[in-house]
Amino acid sequence: MGSTPAIDEYLQAIYTLTDGPRGVISARLADYLAVSAAAVSEMAHRMKREGYVTFDEHKEIHLSGEGRSVAATIMRRHRLAERMLTDLLGFEWWETHEEAERLEHAMSPALEARLIETLGNPQTCPHGNPMPGAIAVPTRPLEQVAPGSLATIERIPDQFEHEPGFLAYVASQGLRPGLTVKVIAVPPNGPLRLEIDGTIREVRRDCGHKVWVRA
Repeated sequence: MGSTPAIDEYLQAIYTLTDGPRGVISARLADYLAVSAAAVSEMAHRMKREGYVTFDEHKEIHLSGEGRSVAATIMRRHRLAERMLTDLLGFEWWETHEEAERLEHAMSPALEARLIETLGNPQTCPHGNPMPGAIAVPTRPLEQVAPGSLATIERIPDQFEHEPGFLAYVASQGLRPGLTVKVIAVPPNGPLRLEIDGTIREVRRDCGHKVWVRA
């Protein structure tokens, strides 16, 4: 049985939330998709019946082989769409997410293949996240870097680029994938202090766990 747009949305969300140390449970999925717990429970059990997900003894949701294949296709098309927008159409790296959300579902296999060829088989999206199947650079949250150390920003995980305004804020502070910053201070509360392009700046505390650097 083929997937539906609704199932695709859930599979993409599970794939996205799996990128991190926390497991995917129904409550977290409901929060991410901004839907009710009942809606998530109904869809999760439907996806289980159709072979897209499994549940473990802790009630965490895991993609099956088929579920991961479908989700990877959607994510690849999303990241290719973002690359097309930046590399071919001149969009800024931080303003592509919503446009790509619209384009990913309309992309055919033929267009996907042509974009891979035209874009030179990119290995990451503009936010640094690896294409499904690509070799990923080991990363860790910025807040784990010791004060006084240099850190190169590698990526903004998809679950955070999903948040309205976050990428625009990161860009407004001069942060971007590929940039090396110096960590001045990581207080338990309050803003981070970073040296960015030679200037010491304070940035929002949540950047500490939403901006990931090379491990």
